[in-house]
Amino acid sequence: MPFWRKYRILLISLGLLVVVSLALAFGLRKTVTLSVDGKERTISTYAFTVGDLLHKEGIPLSPSDRLSPPVKAWLGRKATINLVHAIPVQIQADSVITSLYSPERTPALILKQAEIQVNPNDRLLSDGKVIRFDQVFPLDTAAISLQLVRAVSFTFGEDGKTTVITSTAPTLGAALWEEGYPLFANDRLDPGPDTPLTPGLAATLTHSRMVTIRTQSGNVSIRTAAGMVGEALQAAHLSLQGLDYSQPAPDKPIPAEGLIRLVRVTEQVLIEQTPIPFETKFQPISDLELDSQSVVQAGERGVTDQRVRVRYEDGVEASRKVEDEWVAREPMDRIIGYGTSVVMLTTTVDGVTIQYWRALSMYATSYHPSEVGDITASGMRLQKGVVAVDTSIVPFYTQLYVPGYGQAVAGDRGGGVIGRWIDLGYSDSDYVPWHSWVTVYFLWPPPDNIVWIIP
Repeated sequence: MPFWRKYRILLISLGLLVVVSLALAFGLRKTVTLSVDGKERTISTYAFTVGDLLHKEGIPLSPSDRLSPPVKAWLGRKATINLVHAIPVQIQADSVITSLYSPERTPALILKQAEIQVNPNDRLLSDGKVIRFDQVFPLDTAAISLQLVRAVSFTFGEDGKTTVITSTAPTLGAALWEEGYPLFANDRLDPGPDTPLTPGLAATLTHSRMVTIRTQSGNVSIRTAAGMVGEALQAAHLSLQGLDYSQPAPDKPIPAEGLIRLVRVTEQVLIEQTPIPFETKFQPISDLELDSQSVVQAGERGVTDQRVRVRYEDGVEASRKVEDEWVAREPMDRIIGYGTSVVMLTTTVDGVTIQYWRALSMYATSYHPSEVGDITASGMRLQKGVVAVDTSIVPFYTQLYVPGYGQAVAGDRGGGVIGRWIDLGYSDSDYVPWHSWVTVYFLWPPPDNIVWIIP
């Protein structure tokens, strides 16, 4: 008998058992969504109830927690389980501290759970910050601290009018500030601003007056009950000293616009010196060679002293008065000695030996008739050998020798030829342009009208 026939029934039974087991396994397995304190995750589980699921997931549960569906509810496919843990809550109200565990995250519901009544205008704080009664804390908050501040009503008098104010501020000054009544240092509040706010309190406020004092450092604004200018200055620690003055005067009433000007006055006595320039004089020296100079006497400036009284108002000079003036030191002339000893000198220039009595460095240019015409200022015809000079230092007809040009005579002048400038004349046919410094020799003999000092 074949093997499979002998155990056919057994094999069929085992196969059916495997099929049934697989069917049960797939049938009991389900996927659910679990939200714990607002954090969701998807879980595949064989748990039958909500409690089984939480136990298998190792999630603790206390009686104060909020669970939906409840712990004994059957767990269906695609079910959603929401768990909000109860957290510690501390409430301070009416000088009493209440502690509890609550799954609520809204202050109004927490206060209701704690059976604490809330009145209109009460204020709620958490960690020192004002919050709304309907404000929702995050679900994953670890703990909540609440402080309920009760509103207090009191009477307040100002400018002859009485008002009832309800406030949760701790002091009278804070309550008035919250209600839009700013307090200034010199206002008179009775009782004082630090007085604790209690039911039935009666307070009055007498306003001070705003006064602006203009000073050199800027405007100073104070509130004061003073009626006179001097009293206001004293209240602002700006009393008059020495020559200071105010507008209006200290013994006058404070103007209606509350404006006072304080002027700080100082005086300073200065000794101011003004230099007196010295003159330069020239003196001939017969034993000093021509075109040489020596200082016979150094010049020295004199000094005029003045005693000046200067008045400053708010740091700005307001007046200056000369009280006295005198010559502290007379000036001393500077005396320059110039040489008048004319000596004949000999040199060789351009291969030519010449005798001369003066040599000057001059800037040489050149010109020709087509530029200025044929006739010079001295009446000579313009050609090579006739030069234009500044006749204040080189008189007409002075005999000269210019290296590279040759012998010349001062026979012309020009409006632009000034000082040590020599313009070398040419005819149109032999014109050579010049623009250079050159040593000009004054040929012997010297003229009678020697210019002793050349600038």
